[in-house]
Amino acid sequence: MEGGSERILREPVPAMLVKTSIGWVLLDTGTDARRFRGPDPDDLYAPAGIPEFLSDGDPLLSALADHGLNPSDLALAAVSHLHFDHSGGLRHLAEAGVEVCIQRRELEFAMNVAGRADAYLREDYANPDIKWRILDDEAVIAPGIEAISTPGHTPGHMSYRVRMAESGTWLFAMDAIDLQAGIDLNQVVGTYAVAEDAPLRRRSHDRLVELAAMEGARLVAGHCPETWAPLTIAEGHA
Repeated sequence: MEGGSERILREPVPAMLVKTSIGWVLLDTGTDARRFRGPDPDDLYAPAGIPEFLSDGDPLLSALADHGLNPSDLALAAVSHLHFDHSGGLRHLAEAGVEVCIQRRELEFAMNVAGRADAYLREDYANPDIKWRILDDEAVIAPGIEAISTPGHTPGHMSYRVRMAESGTWLFAMDAIDLQAGIDLNQVVGTYAVAEDAPLRRRSHDRLVELAAMEGARLVAGHCPETWAPLTIAEGHA
């Protein structure tokens, strides 16, 4: 968070799988574990250290397999932004021919400006076989799933509103609000890709909080260990 300490947190890297009337929709794709394995692991996570993975396999493929699925079973996908901890599974979607929703400004920034120093790895997303569906601002991704434009952390960052028949409305902030403490203390996310976009973090943060209050929605911070741990063991969630 902006103004936070230097304390290092062990944070989850989430993706969501939503069953809709058009089929399974994947929201975000996680990290490509290959670059962190072997004798010379990448130092992208320094000084936090090498990330941990739940299995020795590919994170996205293993997670889908836990639900009896593979990428070809997906009807659609989306990616909130193209930092490497969200873009790592895009290669599997390209191979399966799954369309991927992305904000226009995010893709243009990633392709034309951003690089490793900005936590963007073009080998993840510059694959010409990725079938992009370009979004401009707010959009319906699939029945019950909407893209909420929340720039600031990155130029074209988006969050997700998911309306469920039984559990109500969920707002997945992703990196627009990455910790529950940011909500509780009204502090914005601490990082931004473009300096002139830094003020947008506050606007996006406030918009999500206001939407949650107006709609009685569950607002889920993107990388919060306190939030995601109970969600992953709750009945009906994984």
